[in-house]
Amino acid sequence: MPEEERRTPRPRSRFRQSGVLTRRAQRRRERAELDPELDRSSDDDETLAALRGGTGRTDTKIDWGRLLRPGAGQVIVAVILAFFAMAVVMQIRVSTQDETYASLRRSDLVQMLDSLTQETRRLEMELSELERTRDELVSGQDSERVAREQAQKRLTTMQILAGTVPAEGPGVVIRISDPEGKVGVDVVLNAIGEMRDAGAEVIEFNDSIRLVTSSWIAQGPDSLLIDGKPLTTPIKMEVIGDPHALEEGARFRGGLVSEITSPRVGGHVTVTRSERIEITALHEPRENQYAEPVR
Repeated sequence: MPEEERRTPRPRSRFRQSGVLTRRAQRRRERAELDPELDRSSDDDETLAALRGGTGRTDTKIDWGRLLRPGAGQVIVAVILAFFAMAVVMQIRVSTQDETYASLRRSDLVQMLDSLTQETRRLEMELSELERTRDELVSGQDSERVAREQAQKRLTTMQILAGTVPAEGPGVVIRISDPEGKVGVDVVLNAIGEMRDAGAEVIEFNDSIRLVTSSWIAQGPDSLLIDGKPLTTPIKMEVIGDPHALEEGARFRGGLVSEITSPRVGGHVTVTRSERIEITALHEPRENQYAEPVR
């Protein structure tokens, strides 16, 4: 046989490739035993190259142009998913609101509806009175007298709200006993807020403290303080307003009565309607230090 033919390289067989892989795996195990933290990425690349005929290259190019230019079908699917997500969020909110009222008892719902009806009637009466006053002023008939009456009425209202004049009218008397001394600032603030929500016009504590818009409440060393005056127990709270609405506001589930009689406070509450409550305690207004009327 000629020498050129004997020197011609023969194609590598699968058996020889397997032998190469076996020897390389042997070397990798030996190196791993010497240094377990050694990076094996080079051997893995070589093994991968041997299996692929020595090239070892992969096509990992990403077509960013197609990703940045979605097709019409992808846009439609995205819009549909967005609308679906919005519908789910709205349904969850509606369900949460429904559960808020669904957990109330029938009597509580009746009380809520009754309070809203009373407030609507009060606003309608106030609107009718304002419209009548407007018509009298526009007509010009004795407009000066009407203007004086309205000015005096507004002055009286402002004086009552400021607590500078006595007041009387129908309302409720609330007495709170606190044997465990757990009636704190938060409880009193909640009681005031509930009475104002029910339409309270004047509030007095213990026949001596007139509550106004600038009043403040704090915890003193021995008792609660309202405008710096001690609020001793038992607490007497006189409120002028619609007696029915005020009582329902106090007895509403989760309201004043429920909070005072709960195990957390352990107190006792009585709510008594009255056709005439006289409030004589006055508030001493302070002179404004910074604010002054616009001229």
